[in-house]
Amino acid sequence: MGIHTTESADTYATAVLAFLEEDPCARNVLLTVIDSVRAAPGSYSATPSFWWVTADTGQVCGAASWTPPYPLLVSAMPDTATTELAASMIARAAWLGIKPPGVNGPERSAHAVASAWIAATGDRIERARTILLNELDHLVDVPVPPGTSRVATLPDVSLLAEWLTAFGAEVDLIVGLDPHATAERAVRSGIFDLWIADATPVCVVGHRVAGGVLRVGPVYTPPEHRNRGYGRRLTYEVTARALTRPDVQRCMLFTDAANPVSNSIYRQAGYVARDRHVEIALA
Repeated sequence: MGIHTTESADTYATAVLAFLEEDPCARNVLLTVIDSVRAAPGSYSATPSFWWVTADTGQVCGAASWTPPYPLLVSAMPDTATTELAASMIARAAWLGIKPPGVNGPERSAHAVASAWIAATGDRIERARTILLNELDHLVDVPVPPGTSRVATLPDVSLLAEWLTAFGAEVDLIVGLDPHATAERAVRSGIFDLWIADATPVCVVGHRVAGGVLRVGPVYTPPEHRNRGYGRRLTYEVTARALTRPDVQRCMLFTDAANPVSNSIYRQAGYVARDRHVEIALA
């Protein structure tokens, strides 16, 4: 096994793009990280770092990225690579003078990297949250609540920044150093849709395409507007629109395995759990 590292998103993309596109649902976040770093390289708390694993034949068989302040992202990879990869990441963290808050990725490989990390550092696993990778089986029409959808625009940015902050606090996820800047980039990229009821935004659904796959998320409805079908319907409409695009062959989203409400909502629209990932918080 060989472990390679770089700070260059372009060098990393050249090395791993074919590997990531072999499984564009399971490796979708890793794909979109490349686009995000290229689009806004200065939006992170430290310089992003990238790794890839090669077999003895030279073929890429694993990939990872770290965009502080976010967790490490890892793909599925051979068990024999995880200890060496963790050692390389630990050296990088020491050089930067910071530690990643966790490790995210397919269940087996993320746990293996985290275990190697804590064995070397004495850190501990604070939480391991199982995440379901859901892929669209067939789109199912769902009830239409009062209101209509539209693409978010620049006047919505302040509200969306508040919602991103609330969403991150609710599900214990990092939403970026500057939620306002994050929301503005998303709006300018056209990847946030809103549901409008009585002239008021009541729900947002994010979406982006990478590797021929639409990934839905985040989906957020403020507590006072929940249980009315807004998120379910907006997810359906975002998915239906994506399926008309020639560059989209599949649709996916992630859900917390422990949240039966959200899992039920997306199943009603035709999404089916295909794989298990994990978000591991380190302390």
